[in-house]
Formats: sequence, C-alpha cells, structure tokens
Amino acid sequence: MALISNGPPHFIGPFREDTGYEGPLYTDPSRKSYRLLGFKRGMMYMGGLKSMKETLRAVTTGHAVLKIEGDTLQQGGVVVMGPDNDVLFLYRNEETGDHAPMEDVLEAYTS
Repeated sequence: MALISNGPPHFIGPFREDTGYEGPLYTDPSRKSYRLLGFKRGMMYMGGLKSMKETLRAVTTGHAVLKIEGDTLQQGGVVVMGPDNDVLFLYRNEETGDHAPMEDVLEAYTS
C-alpha cells in the first residue's frame, strides 16, 4: 500500500507522526496523478450532506483538521493496482468525507 498526497513534501513527517503510518508515502503537489485518475476538484464537492456529517463527526471526536495541507478543493479516492499495474479497483470520492467502502477495497486487494 502507498499513499499519495497533494501536499508539499515537508508535510510527510507530520503526517506520519499524526497517523503512525509507516508505509510508502508520496506527494504530488501538481495533482497530475489526481487528474489522470479523474478525481474531482472544486467547491461543489465540499458542501454536501456527507461533508457536513463528516466535519461534525471529526470535530466531536477530536479529529478536526486544523491545518491546511495541500489543495483543499481536491477530492481523493482509492486505487488498487494488480501486479501487472492493472487497475483492480477505482473509487473517486464524491465529496469531502466520502470514502470507498472498505469491504470493496479489501476484496479487490485480496483477490
């Protein structure tokens, strides 16, 4: 597993400290990989019901994001690649707070 962020490289260290993630982590401030994968970007993807619900959950559980790291208008997603670089699973977040169904990610990863 590898993560790709759109933040600048100097955010890698603090991200690792905050999350404990020790795997491969890359940054793409140009967002070229995001465009290639067709990930959404813009204000219209930031204010839906999921977004408001996720923001409230984050604030009430002490996980609110208080610092801006990268392009906040850029939505992410999940890509599971096979050994021959085949795309086994692709999920594009619809809005802030949207996440791929974990059972689908794990199924693609283990198949």
